[in-house]
This record gives sequence, C-alpha cells and structure tokens, in this order.
Amino acid sequence: MDKENGNPEEKIEEKKEVIIEEKKPENEVLVNDFRESKFKEPKTLALKYKIIIIVAISIVIIGIVTVITLIVMKKGSHDKDEDEDIEVLPPVIIEPKSEYTHCIIFLHGYESSPEEYQPFFENDFFIEKKNNTKIILMRAPYQIMTFNKLNKTSWFDIIYFPLDSSTSYNFTDATRSRKAVEKVIKQEAKLLNGKYENIFIGGHSQGACTTLYTAYNMAETIGGVICFSGLLFPQATITGDKNKLKVFLGHGFGDKAIPMTFHNETIKRIENFEGVQKFYYEDMGHNIGDEEIYDAEGFLNNSMI
Repeated sequence: MDKENGNPEEKIEEKKEVIIEEKKPENEVLVNDFRESKFKEPKTLALKYKIIIIVAISIVIIGIVTVITLIVMKKGSHDKDEDEDIEVLPPVIIEPKSEYTHCIIFLHGYESSPEEYQPFFENDFFIEKKNNTKIILMRAPYQIMTFNKLNKTSWFDIIYFPLDSSTSYNFTDATRSRKAVEKVIKQEAKLLNGKYENIFIGGHSQGACTTLYTAYNMAETIGGVICFSGLLFPQATITGDKNKLKVFLGHGFGDKAIPMTFHNETIKRIENFEGVQKFYYEDMGHNIGDEEIYDAEGFLNNSMI
C-alpha cells in the first residue's frame, strides 16, 4: 500500500506547495493593484482639482460678464439725460421731382428701417403734390431693449411688452427722439421759407408715438400728422393751441402691440379736437392696411394746401 499510495507526509507537503503556488498569483495581483493605485490616485485627484478650478474660474468669468452687461444696459437705457442728443442714423431721402413745396417726415417702427418703407413711398404712395414733396424717412438709433435684451433700432426703450401703460416705455428716450424730429422739421422749414404748415410728419408704431408727441409739444403748428398704430404719451405736454392741428389716427381693433384700450385712453385729451380724424379698422392688427393707406392718402390730399 505504501508503494502504491506513496508516503502520506510527502502528499501533505505537495498539497501545501500547490496551495501556496495557487495563492501566489492572487497576492501578486493584490500587490500590483496596490502599487498601481498608489500611483494612479494622485493623478486622479489632480485631474479632479483641475476640473474644479476650471469650473470655478468659468463661473467667476460668467458672473463678471453678466455684471458688466447689466451696467452697460442700465447706462444705455435708464441713465440717459433727455437733454442729450439722440444718435440718429442717416435717413433715406426721396427728393421732389419738381419745385420743393412740401415735406413729409416719416418714422419707422421698432426694429424696422427706412428701406422697408422706401418702395412704398416711391412707387405706391399716391398724393396730388407728390412731385413737389420731399420725403424724409428717418432712421432710429440702435439700443438694447429692456424687455428682450436685444440691440435693435428703436426710438425709445421698451420696458415690457405690449405697450399697455405709461410704465411700459422709457419716456426720456421718447423725449430725446422728439427733439431729433423737431430739429429736422426746423431745418426743412428754413428751406420752405418758414412754412411749417407745409410740413407733415408721421410714422408707424413707435414712429407714430414719437411724431404725435412731437407735433403736439412743439411751439409751431405743422401741416399735419399721420399716426399709424400709435398713441399719445400720457406724459406728453400739449404746447399752445393745437385744436386745429390736423391729425390722422389709424388703429386696428386687433392690435396686440398697442392695444386699442390703451390707445383710446391716451387720446382722450385730443379726440374732441377739431383737427383730429379717427379711422379704426375691424380686421387689422399692428400693421398698416390697404384701406388705411387709402384713407391716409385722402387725408393728405385734403390737408396739403
């Protein structure tokens, strides 16, 4: 039996050696893992610290940029002095084809431009004295709007939208724009030998608000005003006797930018004036409709003497 089965002590030794040999690789792996982790851990921590630092710096930079932007916006819109000159951009001028006897000064609306109205005034605008009329399409400056934080052409800052109260716009801006329009009126009056009655101003939306304010505030009485989808600022002062100032008030019942309710509220001071004519349109929103254009042309033909 001893020969067949061998020495039992030798078998025990062999088993120990096998167990030891089997466990060695496991120990070596643990040692290797420890060694690798010992060198990997600092690298991982360093990477984490770098990410944290980068994120922190990014947050600081974003904060600084935000603060600077808010300061610029505040200076741009609310810290203006109404005595400062507005930076009106170059207008589009359509010269008369014959002797210069009349002038129309027109102001576009928010984020618009003179070029948007130029084709209409050149080709589709029909008045009897067109060949003798200089048409000046004024251009608003760019400024950042409070209500949407966008830099757009605008005659005054819009605080919130729609314009449905006297706090929804910056009246100081409107005053500065009024002075710019009045300056152009006076320049053209000199060329027309002081005939203010031959000068007409008008506009759409913001432009309408600004021109209506200008006409009622200035000392002289001009020929008339065309107000497409506008209002008369409640803060506006009416200077002198403007009872006979000819005014075209056109507005759509579907206007959501300047609601009809606020429009009606703002014109209560002038709606019974002798020169005011109101034209309201059922199926029109904040735009200039074909029927309204036809009515405005008739108004001008009857007013331009």
